[in-house]
Amino acid sequence: MSRPIPHNNLIERTSVLTYTLMEQLHDVLNTPSAPDDVTLGMLMGLSMFLDDQIGPFRMTQLLQAAPDIILRTDAHVTREQIDRFLPVLRAFGDKLAALTPDHFAEATTSLS
Repeated sequence: MSRPIPHNNLIERTSVLTYTLMEQLHDVLNTPSAPDDVTLGMLMGLSMFLDDQIGPFRMTQLLQAAPDIILRTDAHVTREQIDRFLPVLRAFGDKLAALTPDHFAEATTSLS
């Protein structure tokens, strides 16, 4: 028996944030010489993440909740929604900018 997904719009807010992050990442990585390669690489990376994290159980759970998710009937992200989530991405960018080589060495060591 599956657990019900809380109806606090967390799924929708997270999906808008993810879309906005991917849009910004695409702009940073995009190159005129191979724009399709960037899109395909992002798609492959996202697919690998979803395959690793979601699995069939959570996918069933998500599809059961889909009728209650606003984006299911309006599956695009508006500029207004993106603008609301840009402060979150800026904070994420600040966190990334604060990383030093020492942080990467610690992470690599802990994964070994």
